[in-house]
Amino acid sequence: MDKRTSASQATVWEKISYGLYFAGQNFNYVLVSTFFSLFLLNKGLDEGVIAALLLVPKVWDAVNDPIFGVLMDRIRFRRGRFLPWLRISWVLISASTLFIFLMPDSLSERAMIAWAVTGYVLWDTSYTMCDAPIFALATAMSTDVEERTNILAVGRLFATVAAIAGTLGVEALYMPLGWKRLAMGLSALCLALMFPVLVVGKERSHPRQDGDPGLKAMARAFLSNKYLMVFFTSYFLIAVTMFIQDVIPIFAQYVLGSTTAGTVMIGICTIPMVIFAALLPAMTARTDKFRIYVASILLFAAGSVIQFLFGYGSTTVLYLTTFLRSVGFSGYSVLVYMFVPDLVEYGHYTTGERQEGICFSMQTFVTKLTGAIVASFSLLLLKLAGFSAADADPVTGVVGEAAGRACFAIFTLVPVIGSVLGALMLMKWYRLRDADVQLMSRCNNGEISREECDRRLTPGL
Repeated sequence: MDKRTSASQATVWEKISYGLYFAGQNFNYVLVSTFFSLFLLNKGLDEGVIAALLLVPKVWDAVNDPIFGVLMDRIRFRRGRFLPWLRISWVLISASTLFIFLMPDSLSERAMIAWAVTGYVLWDTSYTMCDAPIFALATAMSTDVEERTNILAVGRLFATVAAIAGTLGVEALYMPLGWKRLAMGLSALCLALMFPVLVVGKERSHPRQDGDPGLKAMARAFLSNKYLMVFFTSYFLIAVTMFIQDVIPIFAQYVLGSTTAGTVMIGICTIPMVIFAALLPAMTARTDKFRIYVASILLFAAGSVIQFLFGYGSTTVLYLTTFLRSVGFSGYSVLVYMFVPDLVEYGHYTTGERQEGICFSMQTFVTKLTGAIVASFSLLLLKLAGFSAADADPVTGVVGEAAGRACFAIFTLVPVIGSVLGALMLMKWYRLRDADVQLMSRCNNGEISREECDRRLTPGL
């Protein structure tokens, strides 16, 4: 039965399957992005080696994301533009994730490095093939900007719940189950969750595309879209210093001496994330999402400073300040992916060229690049500050007091720098708002004239 309301273009089942795909994708993403460093530390690799190892695949990433953006805009499948890529990458993303964590214990250090780099490159390529298309699919499922936001909100809700459940589950189970069995079970779950949208998903809207979507067009699209440049520069500054997820498992195991404490801290972060994701459609219906996004970033920065000042001597205080930080972190994490459709509409309106592939591939590229940098950067700072997992007490598994304080300072204060700089950049130069995007979308779809749209847009946009 068709579950569409009179105002909807996408069915309820499509929206649910869209969310399920994000759930499966994020189980994969959390395992690799959050726990890869800890996995390699547990394998006995040095912090400095891991920091360098995580950056090496980014050379390939710098090439494959722009290339894929071009391919996604250029290749014409008979059954859609985005769903075919999701079908191709369905098995690849789970298979590459599984490959990483099946690393044999008997390998030499050099062989472990080669295995890790190979696995990360394969995973990175597979993730590129599924990430940009699943976000772009929302623009093809509906031509209505409000419904697109709701579709993306469903995706973010499922992604958030999966990220939370995945992080909690991995943190609690990697020691009793071991990395291999955990990765095998999680990969099977991901395949099941990502499958439904491949069957029920529908692409309804494919606005006309002008120009040749080559690499020159990609550079031109980036340089000609001022808000694309501003948003992704701000995103980069914030994301490369967002240490909260990467450092919690290390901080819990080697400073607090308790993986249970890490599970609790991650669990505390889940409460506002679930609430925020569930309430997002209602919030954005009343308030422009830009205001919510910037306020969340600044709240996270303030909470980080407060946590540093109170320290980690008291477990209760540590958990309370973690909750305060997570409120701001939740708003940032859920909303950050909802601006790219706006940037697509703005680019189409100002240049006449509609390039979802380019814009969403840029999002994927920046997400993976910052994910690798934040992991490498945090490990590098820990090493420079005198932190070494190899120096942990053989009985307690805890590093010395000075190393513990250094780890806590890096965990709390470094994120403040990027968050404040990113928020200030947005407040000064990003002026695109939801009402303007809705007008541009209507103009791009031929519902209103260019003259009417120009007249009703916010002055100075």
